[in-house]
Amino acid sequence: MGVARALLESFMYCRVSENLRKLPSPIRVLAASRLCVLPMTAYAVALGGIMAWIDGSFSWLLFTLIFFGFLLAHLADNLLNDMTDVRKGIDEQGYFRSLYGPHPIIDNIVTTSEVKLLVGSILLADLLLAIYLGFSVSWLVPLLAFLGALVMGLYGGFPIDAKKLGLGEVLVAIVWGPIIAGGTYLALTGKYGLRQAYVYLPYATAVSLVLIGKHMDKFDHDLGKGLRTLPIRLGKRKSRTLASSLAIIALITEALGIYYYTDSLLSFIALLALPNIIGISKVLAKEKPKEPPGGWPVWPLWYAAWGFAALDLVGRYAIASLIVTNVSGPALYAVLGLTIIMWLSDLRRLKYTYTLHL
Repeated sequence: MGVARALLESFMYCRVSENLRKLPSPIRVLAASRLCVLPMTAYAVALGGIMAWIDGSFSWLLFTLIFFGFLLAHLADNLLNDMTDVRKGIDEQGYFRSLYGPHPIIDNIVTTSEVKLLVGSILLADLLLAIYLGFSVSWLVPLLAFLGALVMGLYGGFPIDAKKLGLGEVLVAIVWGPIIAGGTYLALTGKYGLRQAYVYLPYATAVSLVLIGKHMDKFDHDLGKGLRTLPIRLGKRKSRTLASSLAIIALITEALGIYYYTDSLLSFIALLALPNIIGISKVLAKEKPKEPPGGWPVWPLWYAAWGFAALDLVGRYAIASLIVTNVSGPALYAVLGLTIIMWLSDLRRLKYTYTLHL
């Protein structure tokens, strides 16, 4: 029960109530590596895969390898960032990172050697997959993999610290858009073009919104550390305006991008998420409450949590609208029915948004 609960809590809330040091090493590592953020990668890979399917080039085996390859790379990057931030003196007891979830190093959940071994193993496996795809599909695949590693290195502070330059939010959008979603499409089709960018760039905007929200939550902590993230450069008020605007922009441009890609009016099914997005946008525009509302599970995360809620909506409805535009007959009615059920479920969450936080 402890293993299942630890993994579920890490996936749902990023925090874990179980004593991780009593659990097996692989479970400790997974639970401490922030499983809660994996949907942002899963949605990006799904978008690339669905576009490849629409364009008549799809392999379930290859897609599965790519899917888990990117998920593991995301977890490895989380662990690597935690380790490097400890070395740079950023992450420490009482700093923001240790307040919303278990820190793998500071909380002595895993050793630095274990992190290095795991990260090295994951990167080696992903490198071998990229090389294989380079020979069998396109030389652009390992090139994109190299660029992805370079961009995330910059985000982690090597060779320069992009976060201190206020560029972290842009780099994240590049990784989850052109590299993950675009790279998935490339690996499945052997093609890489601008047309797919109309679909994945709006989604990448939603990914950057999560990071903007996280840096808004960390504003005072980062200011004290001398970090110059984008919200610190903009100030609190302008950051709230930016985050509030991006939530709506991401969804609307996503629907327009899918319409451009599919030439089907059914693509605007994505706009079913607009009422929820507007509610989230209004929350993002307001000041963070002094205390967590009743039942709020991820405090001190606030803006990041609402940003993730926006990303979740953009991702889910983008996937639904892409599928709806390319099925027919009974499959069309089945997907439409599931989309309506999803929409009704989201409307119940909208009531929670308005009653507690507006």
